[in-house]
Amino acid sequence: MKKFILLLSLLSLTNLFSVQSNVKAVYAIGIFDINGNGENVQNLRKTEFDYNGTCYTKIFIVGSYFNIKPTVNIKNSIGHFQSSKSIYNSRKIKIGEVLLFKHQNVTNGYITVKFKNKIYDSKVFVK
Repeated sequence: MKKFILLLSLLSLTNLFSVQSNVKAVYAIGIFDINGNGENVQNLRKTEFDYNGTCYTKIFIVGSYFNIKPTVNIKNSIGHFQSSKSIYNSRKIKIGEVLLFKHQNVTNGYITVKFKNKIYDSKVFVK
């Protein structure tokens, strides 16, 4: 009986300290150039402007992701995390975060957003 209680307490401690993400969705919501000019890409299949060189993408994560950041690519250009901002609903409950990524040497290609090697968004083509 003592072994059973000890095992049960160890399992509960392991579940308490295990890091589990609660991500429900990840979306690309915007793309901007160095000057801050950009566009909302939530309902687009192809960007209107060319973003050659250096640009920034905004990603919205619904849920909590605990220190495991998504990977954001535009073709071969890997996004580097810059900053994040928490989003709250009217009751001041956190519903997600907006993350900003910087891309260099962008030519053209699809924005691909992955979280834990699962593709969540890859529908927007960047000129």
